[in-house]
Amino acid sequence: MTRNASRMTHGDRLARRDQLEAQILQQRLDMGMALRDWREATAPIDHGWQKLMQWRAPTIAALGLVSLRGVTRPRSTGRVIRRLMTGLLLANRLRAVYRAINH
Repeated sequence: MTRNASRMTHGDRLARRDQLEAQILQQRLDMGMALRDWREATAPIDHGWQKLMQWRAPTIAALGLVSLRGVTRPRSTGRVIRRLMTGLLLANRLRAVYRAINH
């Protein structure tokens, strides 16, 4: 303890305790608000992750089939993968344009 702390009266200690309790309560409220803001900000990411996890098993199965085909026919599998990626990117771009036009 410091010298000043040892000379505090009982009333001073009670006042200090009340001040600290009020400060802790305010910090808890601030943390609750920050947590709510964090959840609102990350909601789209969480939604996307849930969608990804929903399709996890079919995706793993499809990747297994693609890798099996890649072992037997590497060149044609590469072409199929490139075309598939091009199609997905094109569909994503078209969807973005459609949303921009309709909003």
